Amino acid sequence: MTTQHEQSRKRLIIFPQDKGGIGKSFVATLIYDYLVDQKVKLKTFDLDHANSTFHRFVPEAHFIDTDVDTDKLAVLDKMVNALEDVDIVLVDNRASGGTKILQYIEESRIIELQTQLHFELIFVVIVLDDKDAISQIADLLDEYEDRVRWLVVRNYRDSSQLSLFDQSQTRQRLTGLGALEIEVPCLTEVTRNKLQFFNLTVSKGSASDKLHLLDRTRCARFHDLMSSQFGKAKDLLT
Repeated sequence: MTTQHEQSRKRLIIFPQDKGGIGKSFVATLIYDYLVDQKVKLKTFDLDHANSTFHRFVPEAHFIDTDVDTDKLAVLDKMVNALEDVDIVLVDNRASGGTKILQYIEESRIIELQTQLHFELIFVVIVLDDKDAISQIADLLDEYEDRVRWLVVRNYRDSSQLSLFDQSQTRQRLTGLGALEIEVPCLTEVTRNKLQFFNLTVSKGSASDKLHLLDRTRCARFHDLMSSQFGKAKDLLT
């Protein structure tokens, strides 16, 4: 019989930022690869009605259209209901979709119901050296603080340093809340483009004969690096 403690280990993992182009879908595929490697009971959702980027890389991801009026956002109940059958629900959000999912969180009161529903809500926030991205995280902190758990993803796609974030009060606040940080290094552009062209996650790319051996090797190395990074957050994610 499943105990209440075991049930409470369930996770709803979402990306609450509104800003597009910061790497939410790419990070979602990396987390997906890690969770598959961990052999957890997993269900995935894609909220991007315009591009469905995550679904292209993870075909089993279920699509939910959030381009609806606020009174119809209960369609997102599917995310929570899925936790009845799996241990982890991973949800990729769309650009400018953060507002809708936050409206849903408030309307449904799922934060207040976490204990009764036996799950924890994980906010994955992406950090670049970008004032808007950092400002959005600060706004989320103002609203949610310790009511959710935080995973900070340092995305080095555009820069080798994240000095704006490192010097910010936002990072200090996250650290004070016990947020975990992981790093995503820059994947070689030519390999990244081929993964996008063939709709392959990094893990699938490491074994795909659609890619040149050099690209497969880069994918395998990158996958190993990310496995090590996500391993630091294993207790949070699984």
